[in-house]
Parts: sequence; C-alpha cells; structure tokens
Amino acid sequence: MQQRPGYTMSRRTLLVLGGVGLFDLWLAARLVMLQGAWSPHLRQLADSAHLRGVPLAPLRGDILDRNGRVLAGSESRYSAYAVPGQVQDPAVEAEILAALLHVPVEGLRRRLSRRLGFVWVHRRLSADEVGALRAQAAALPGVHLVPESTRYYPEGEFAGQVLGFTGVDNQGLAGLEWTYNRALEGKRGWILREYAATGQPIPGGATRIDAPTRGSTLWTTLDETIQWMAEHAADEALVQHGAKRVMVVAMDPSTGGILALANRPGYNPNRRPEEPRADRDYVVSDAIPPGSIFKPVTLAAALQSGAARPSSGYFCPGYKMVLGRRVNCWRRGGHGAETLADVVKNSCNVGFMELGLAIGRDRFYRYLSQFQVLGPSHIDLPGEGRGIKPAERRATALDLAVMAFGQTLTTTPIALATAVASLANGGELMVPHVGARLVAPGGQLVRDIRRRAVRRVVSPEVAHLVQQMMVRVVSEGTGKNAQVPGYGVAGKTGTAQKVLDGRVVEGVYLSSFVGFAPVPSPRVLILCSIDEPQGAYYGGQVAAPVVGRLLRQILAYWKVPATERPKRVPVGQAAFVPNLVNLSPDDASHDAEWFGFRPVFRGRGSTVVDQSVEYGGYRPAGSALTLTLGSRARIYLDWVAVPAVVGLPVAEARSIAFDMGINLHVEGNLDGRVQWQQWPANQEVRAGATMPVVAG
Repeated sequence: MQQRPGYTMSRRTLLVLGGVGLFDLWLAARLVMLQGAWSPHLRQLADSAHLRGVPLAPLRGDILDRNGRVLAGSESRYSAYAVPGQVQDPAVEAEILAALLHVPVEGLRRRLSRRLGFVWVHRRLSADEVGALRAQAAALPGVHLVPESTRYYPEGEFAGQVLGFTGVDNQGLAGLEWTYNRALEGKRGWILREYAATGQPIPGGATRIDAPTRGSTLWTTLDETIQWMAEHAADEALVQHGAKRVMVVAMDPSTGGILALANRPGYNPNRRPEEPRADRDYVVSDAIPPGSIFKPVTLAAALQSGAARPSSGYFCPGYKMVLGRRVNCWRRGGHGAETLADVVKNSCNVGFMELGLAIGRDRFYRYLSQFQVLGPSHIDLPGEGRGIKPAERRATALDLAVMAFGQTLTTTPIALATAVASLANGGELMVPHVGARLVAPGGQLVRDIRRRAVRRVVSPEVAHLVQQMMVRVVSEGTGKNAQVPGYGVAGKTGTAQKVLDGRVVEGVYLSSFVGFAPVPSPRVLILCSIDEPQGAYYGGQVAAPVVGRLLRQILAYWKVPATERPKRVPVGQAAFVPNLVNLSPDDASHDAEWFGFRPVFRGRGSTVVDQSVEYGGYRPAGSALTLTLGSRARIYLDWVAVPAVVGLPVAEARSIAFDMGINLHVEGNLDGRVQWQQWPANQEVRAGATMPVVAG
C-alpha cells in the first residue's frame, strides 16, 4: 500500500495564523477593558454629551458648643440659574430678570447669551424674589430655581472671629469654617437631565438625581455661657478704658480645650467684614510684648534648671547695671531685700534679671523652645502668628536680662496662655484646641480631637512651687484686684510699653493679666490683654479686675465648692477694698464681709450700682461700705480719691498711689520724702491720672 504524504505548514502560514491569534487576544482584551475597567469613564463621557447637570449644594454641617447649642447652622435657599439654549430672547429675559432681582441688566444679558449648558442668574434669593420669578415663569422659559445651602450664625457677633465665615459657594474662608471645611462642606449632588444638541430637553428623556450628602457636625470645646461672659467683660473693658482692642481667652488647663475666646471690637459673620482685618482673631494671629505676664515662664525655668531655689535671696535697689547699661525696676525706689517669693509677688524686674542671667543664654533659649512661648501652639485656627526674639547667637547679657521680665520679645496671647497653663496643670504642655469631635449625619463618630500633650516642661514639684508663688501675687501683690472670695487664685500682672515703627512709644501700653483658679487643682485659666488703655494702664488696675470677675462668674456657673475659709481681718487693720459693683446684694454682702467690711445697702434694685469707697485701695477693717442698689450698674473705676502722700517716702507714696489707681510724677530727690502734692487729699480724679509731687 502506498503511504500518504505528511502535512507540513509553511512558515508564512504559521506567521499569519499567529498574527491572527494575537489580534484576537488583543481584541478580546480590549473588549474586556471597554466593558469592564473603562466602562464607568466611558459612560460618564457619553452622559456628558447629552446629560446636563445642575449642582445641588449639600447642607453644611453645624458647629455646636460643648453643650450642643448651635453656633453656626445651615438652611436651604433658592437660587436662580439659566440654560442659555432654552432662552428665547436673551435681551428681553435679561430686562425682566433685572427688574425682578434688582441686578444690572448688562451682566444678565451677557450670561444668557453664552453658549453654555448652565449659568447662574442670582444666588440665594429672598422669599419675595422667589415668588416674583415663579409668577413670571411663562416669560422666562430658560430660567429655573434650585435649592442651595446658606450659612447663618444665630447669635450674630457671638464668637465671630472664632467661627469665621463662608464664601458664595459655601466654602469656609476663616476661623473654624476654614480649618474644618473638608468635613463640614459635605458632598455635592446633581440633577442630570437629557438634552438634544440644540440645547432643548428631550421629551421623555432620562432624568437622574444624585442626592447631596450633608457635612459632618463639629462639636467644639466652647461653652456658650462662658463665651457670653467673656464677650460681655471685653465689651465693658473696651468702653471703660477707651482701649483700642481687648483680647480674652479662657482655657481648660488640663486638656488645652478653649472655653471662650473673645476679641473686641468684634464683627458679625452673617455679613462680610466692613473694615479690613475685622474678622482677624488677634488672640491667635498677633504677637504682642507680654511684659510681666511672661515672668512665670522665667521663674519655672530658673527653678527647674537649678538656677534658683525657694530659699534664694535677692536685693533690689531699683535698678541693675548690665553691660554698662542701667535697667530700672518698675519701682524706682527699689524693693530692697527679697526672697524668691517676694520677687514674684512684687513683680520685681531686678530679681527677674538676676534669674535670667543665672539661667544663662543656652538654657534660657532652650526653655523658650520647650514652652513654645514664641509659637506655634498649633491651635486649630488659621493664621497663627509667631513671636520674635533676639537671635540666640547674637544675644547679649543685656538681651537676656530684659527678656527675663518680658521685654525685647513678643508672643501671641494663645501661645503664652498655653505656656502658663502647663504650670497650672502640673507641668505638661498641651495643644490648645477649639474642635472637640466630628460626627457624621448618621451619628457615627468621624474624628475625636482628644487631649494631646506635647511634652513635660517642668516637674510637678516645680509647677506646684510656681502656683504657690503666683497665689501670693493675687493675695498680697500687684494682682489683688483679681481676688475671688472663697477660692485660691494664682495670677500675674503685666504692663508692656508698645513698640511702634521700631521704637518704644512713651505713654502707649498693653496691659495684661493671666490667672487660674481654684488653686490647688485649677479648672480654668484666663488671659486678658487690653491694648492702649486710656487713663489707668497698669495690668493690675485694668486687666486683673476683668479676670477676677470672670473667674468668679465661671466658678459660680460650674458650682465649684469654695476652697478657702473666710478671712478674719482684725478690726482696724488695713483691709483691701473689693469691687462690688454689678454684683447682686447677696454676693456683694458675702464679698464685703469676706474682705472685712460691713455692707450697708441703700435704694432698691437687684444690682449694686455704686459703692461708697472705690475698689483697689485700703480702709480699716470693720468699716462700713455703703452700697447703692439699682437696675443698671455704672462703669466702675471712673473716679478715685486722691490719697494724702505728703511726708511719706517716695517709694511708699508711689505704692499707695498705685493701689488707689493714681500715678505719680516725682520731681526732686527720688530717695527723699514727698514735700508737696498738687491735688488735695480725697479730691476725686479720673483713675489713671498722673499727679505731680515734689520730693526732697
């Protein structure tokens, strides 16, 4: 039998078949990609060719205080938009819209003539405007209404600089609105309709609605009640002292949570700022010369580094020579021999210069960094400023001595408040924050803004020592006007000359006080700075009363039990006159007796509107204080009585005049005795006035 020949394939045929097979594989892969991975993108391209969308703005998440009260909310308002392809006569419809909405006709005509699928006509219409558009719907075939979200702030100016404001597209532009914008803004939705190439809707065409998602709710650490207290106190201080501005911050020192943050003048976030920088949060953004409220940081650094001990002794002749320069103490006559506690109580500049020089440049700058006094504090508010200081490598002993008592450097109020709070909580530096937690619309926790400790800056023992010395500042020293009957208050006064255009300006001051209570176990810290007060300008005169009154109100609001027993001041002994104006009769009676006075009421009313002896001075314990009742309190500390200082040493005369709210201009021998005073004793003058005296 003949064998059949074998089949063989030519190389060319093999190549052709292989090519066909590879093409089939590529074609299959391409099909998979088109139908699978690329399908959503291609669908979107197809939809964009014939589906035109109108954006649906989501409701912005609310901002709440710590107790759930609404500080910033959202509501729906209609906005008008147009589809130019549907507009039959742009000129005519523009005339109608301009008349209904009171907007320029030329801009409307240009928008309605554009070759676009969507243009805004007017945003966030009033109810009357919506009604007018609906009544003219037949004459405006290309104009439609769509709901939009708009922001509102129910309390007006309340916490304006903290909350911030939003723009025309409901985006956060300042304050908390800016910081937490991504969480608050939510997710935009769309209304998609099918249109023909002519721009006209296709009858029976597809319509798709992608619903918007509301933003998360921001709970804050702010307490609405305490914020109102702080803003009211700032308003009073602004008017009373004719100040340029007032800044108040209240903080929980154990967590860094901000309880209140007030700036005056304020602004209403429901309206755009009318003046430049009106929305600026000065507590956070502006670096100021701190003056003596910086001294607790120097004190803590000295104790922690071993440069000073509680038993250390000092002597203040009224000045100190550093590198051939004379640097004066605020008390020209000097404080004489002092313990470390006396240096703090007296706010002695000479003593603090000694502390700064003993710490040394390297360690001093290291503690500035440890306390983050120059910032940033990393608070969750935008625009935080940074302090300045002399460059470390060029800093001299004179720079170091002056920085030690709070001059030649600047810091923001929030950074300094945070640094002092670390001494109130036992030595831990915390991150200050206003946000507390973010909660999704369904109630799920999105983010918890917990207590965050940066580092331990001093030991608990050192923090306790500093607290005790600061308590003496309030009970015996320059901060007596911040006393709160029944509670231990720690504090520090500060008065800094302002530097404008690179030079120190005489007679222009920034007066401050920082304090916390109750001691031990402080629950609230308050820093108040009053910029350019007129008349009285010492921090102990103008800022300490603000902090003392706020501490009293907050502790009463929280129902914090008293931590101290009533004082027993012997009858006839010099006793400090408290401020009883604006208190209820019960509170005024309690305070008067606490300080050693017998209250006598006259008139009727629910508030003490006047007291027979101005606060801040001394009178014999057991004396009667006549308290006038009424319904509306006057601004206190307008007038003070002139003390008799003739025959007294100049240093003592200065001290007494300071306690009464009067400044002395001394001519003659500063180490002698007062021989003449311009105003007679007991004459009433404006607080903060300067009385010429002659000493010999």
